[in-house]
Amino acid sequence: MPEISIITPVYQAEKFLKKCVDSILSQSFTDWELLLVDDGSTDKSSEICRTYAEQDARIRYHQKENGGVSSARNAGVALAEGRYITFVDSDDFAAEDLLETLYRLAEKYDAEMSICRGYDLYEGRPVPDLKQEGIESVTDSEEGLRQVMKARVFGVMPWGKLYRREIFEGVVYPEKTIAEDAYVIVPLMEHCRKVAFSTAQKYYYVHRRESLTTSGFRWSDLGSVEVWDHNQNVVEERHPALKKEAGVRCCWARFFVLDKLMLLETMDAEKKALAKRLAKELKKHPLLVLEGDHFTNGRKIAYLTLFLGTGIYRQCVRALFRKRNL
Repeated sequence: MPEISIITPVYQAEKFLKKCVDSILSQSFTDWELLLVDDGSTDKSSEICRTYAEQDARIRYHQKENGGVSSARNAGVALAEGRYITFVDSDDFAAEDLLETLYRLAEKYDAEMSICRGYDLYEGRPVPDLKQEGIESVTDSEEGLRQVMKARVFGVMPWGKLYRREIFEGVVYPEKTIAEDAYVIVPLMEHCRKVAFSTAQKYYYVHRRESLTTSGFRWSDLGSVEVWDHNQNVVEERHPALKKEAGVRCCWARFFVLDKLMLLETMDAEKKALAKRLAKELKKHPLLVLEGDHFTNGRKIAYLTLFLGTGIYRQCVRALFRKRNL
């Protein structure tokens, strides 16, 4: 039985899958299995997966009907044989000591979950060498949940984390929704006694150019608001000390959707009504947005313009978007 099961959902990934798998083959920690879960790809992804599985006995290929990334992750968890589980997305790749770092943290602190940071790599820019030491810490599950909800250093995303397999008992990624990682982070954290952190960046999270053209508003984006509203209800009931962090994340989810609407060239009546609703909900929580360091100064300034009308807010959002994607 391997120590670590790596789960990689694969869908139409022929352009970048090899780089992802090669980064796993290059890991300094070698006691792993890689589960390539093909979620109904119609490009050459299946062929690439099969080739790797034939070349290395640690790689297993599983093909399934298309059901989305949550369905693929759930299938991978069900197939996993390792003591620990981690996720590496097919369009990202790992530093050579990602597994070593996460495994050492988990074993050193006897933690059910260990977490490191990712590096935001924008396509076309140089790839830095992430040979770096981080600051380590260990905490209980509630403080761990606070850290990932604050999202200042660590986030809710599934990558960059190592999970004891047993904490997934009874936990599944919800299908047919976005922000599925936010939905499962609360129960996963609740199944932990200890969570270990390292500030070292060991995962390359790739922002691709084509993703910018497909990042426009979709009605499914409202799933992010629904998930964080759900989490807020859970947190207020079971973790009242984290009420503020949960409220901030609900605001963040509304900014996420509202900003996408503001980037549209035109909006029909239904989208305008949604934008008005989101703006109204955000204006009810100025202290959550303006106090502390949960949001950047640019975001706070943009928020204040909401009180002057969505037209001015739209200009601010577009300026922030241009700056971020220079």
